[in-house]
Amino acid sequence: MQTKPVKQESQILGTYAGGKTLIPNQLADAAAVPDNEDRLRRYVEHSPDAVAIIDCEMRYVTVSRRWETDCGLDAGEAIGRFHWEVFHNVPQYWLQNARACLAGILEYSEFVEMRPIEPVAENARSGRWEWVKWVIQPWKNSSGAIGGSIVFTEKVASEIASENCSKQPSEVKSQQLEIADLLTKIALDRAPDTVFCISSDGRIDYANEAAVRVLGYSQSELLELTVSDIDPHLLAADWSAHWEELKLAGNLTFESSYKTKEGATLPVEVKVSYLEWGDRQYCCTIARDICDRKAAESALLEAKEQLQAVLDAVPGFVSWVSSDLRYLGVNKHLAAAYKLEAETFIGQKVGFLDNSPLFNDLVYEFFASNAKTVSKEITVSIKDATKTYLIVAQKYQKGSTAVFVGLDVTERKQTLLALQESEERLRQQAAKLEQTLLVLRRTQTQLIQTEKMSFLGQLMAGIAHEINNPVSFISGNISHASGYINDTIELLGLYQKHYPDPAEEIQARLEQLDVEFIKKDASELLRSMKVGSERIRDVVRSLRLFSRPDEAEMKPADIHEGLDSTLLILQNRLQAKGGRPGINLIKEYGNLPKVECYAGQLNQVFMHLLTNAIDALEEGGKNSEKYDKIGQERSKIHAPHPQIRIRTEVVAETEVAISISDNGPGMTEEVLACIFDPLFTTKSPGTSTGLGLAISHHLIVEKHGGQLYCFSQPEKGTELIIQIAIDRC
Repeated sequence: MQTKPVKQESQILGTYAGGKTLIPNQLADAAAVPDNEDRLRRYVEHSPDAVAIIDCEMRYVTVSRRWETDCGLDAGEAIGRFHWEVFHNVPQYWLQNARACLAGILEYSEFVEMRPIEPVAENARSGRWEWVKWVIQPWKNSSGAIGGSIVFTEKVASEIASENCSKQPSEVKSQQLEIADLLTKIALDRAPDTVFCISSDGRIDYANEAAVRVLGYSQSELLELTVSDIDPHLLAADWSAHWEELKLAGNLTFESSYKTKEGATLPVEVKVSYLEWGDRQYCCTIARDICDRKAAESALLEAKEQLQAVLDAVPGFVSWVSSDLRYLGVNKHLAAAYKLEAETFIGQKVGFLDNSPLFNDLVYEFFASNAKTVSKEITVSIKDATKTYLIVAQKYQKGSTAVFVGLDVTERKQTLLALQESEERLRQQAAKLEQTLLVLRRTQTQLIQTEKMSFLGQLMAGIAHEINNPVSFISGNISHASGYINDTIELLGLYQKHYPDPAEEIQARLEQLDVEFIKKDASELLRSMKVGSERIRDVVRSLRLFSRPDEAEMKPADIHEGLDSTLLILQNRLQAKGGRPGINLIKEYGNLPKVECYAGQLNQVFMHLLTNAIDALEEGGKNSEKYDKIGQERSKIHAPHPQIRIRTEVVAETEVAISISDNGPGMTEEVLACIFDPLFTTKSPGTSTGLGLAISHHLIVEKHGGQLYCFSQPEKGTELIIQIAIDRC
């Protein structure tokens, strides 16, 4: 079998010698536009041409009758089979082009192959050959992603094949290598990490898209720099030594920092590999942004320092011991009691001081038992004085480690009251320590969530900016395209008026094109494109209004504008789905002035409150007694249609109030008392962090100096009211 590539272009219609259109207009349109999968299949099934649909795994989904006839297959025989099961000895070039189309690299591929004249399913060769032309074009599924390819085949005369095929089979291998090189370059360009290819003199010969995005330089600017320009730690004078070290080691991994075009410093983890290509030497550098890791390490170190400070503040002896009976650490009071540095204890065996045998026995017995906690009074000798300590121990890390807290109870043992007071103080201190640790964990989680929301806002703003440019281009050209098409149709009408009897070839072409349909459909098509572009522009505007990445200070903002942008983002969740009817949205906006606030943070609050309201209505919709399926009666009493009401008004002339209410299942008093607690949630595990209302309360109360109220009763819905000042001055 021989194959000769004809062309690989980003186009929809392909023609070959004789002027015959190989891909019908309807099929091309259906393949390019999502939500037309069923229509595309119907076209294929009734197409007079040899055409088939394959999925992303190259398995046949639908074929035309002509396809089965030309391939010598019975009706339905190809459905569900892979291409190489139907066509034996599939050339590698065919698979390369098909995979490139399925990956979105090629929008269209066309080539000619020579194959033996035989039934496809048989292996016997007849000794006769024929030229077959293949055309492969991706089609999109309902979500807009590539769902497979449309495959067209046509037998062509050898003369036509010779005219269209300018490349020899030996060149096919070259094109295969070109596709492989293209895939490799695309993988490097789209890698999330920064990738450089650096020559032996330190100059940058290649930089991927991530390097351009992260460092802020253009591609051409980066290729004018040396590695020392972006890595201030790697001086030009030290480059030779660094290069020799890399050649000797082959691979190096280290941490450094890159300097962006704006002068910012970015911590990175760098992996460098030495390469030789032809007669030149290079190093491939892959740098990963470790800002988050550094922040996490810093936060962990700070948390450990805070914990150590808390334990040092405990008025007693605190030590950590591992199951192999060695000290992991002590607080400053214990170290000072023995006139030693705290680091001296680390790694030492329990009992190395030889002055507290009872404590040693307690540690041995505690680790030998299955008990999780223990408390015991022991007597030890410290500074030539004998004292009694109440030792409280608790295991953690699955029993491999324990913390021991010792309190001096020598004087308090004299009376029962003194002993009771000491025990109570110990319990209070333990509770305070536990509460402090809990607050630290909650604060850390809340900071991480806030950082995620900040990053999400920046990401949404960036996406909105990038989408806005092509949408403006499309929208601006639709009116021109409409005028051109109308002028063309008007000109065509004049031709039909003054030349009512065109030549037979023109008449046949007019009937084939169905000009009357095109006249009617063209304006509708342009109108649909205009509506679509306006819809995209509205979404982009809402994303930018919602994120507000450029407003880090308090500024006067339109509350209604923020609410509308949030609602547009949540529009999909308001629609009917999963047996739950659509949510009715009622907006009762008052006449509000602009409010001085952090608009981006306020939009986050709107997002949290509206999302909670939608979740409550969806949870209520799962109760068949409360929300019946549309058109069916399952109980005598019907709950109201799911509804969210947003009301705004000015109160006390100096403040505005925003009310968001729903008619969902509501909450009990017990749940209502905990809704603003961090990590508290009534939703299923894994579906919510329990931080939405806590963060909202923090942003309204602490950041804006306002109030966030919640009113709810079971089966009567929930109302959340935001109240903030119009002017903070």
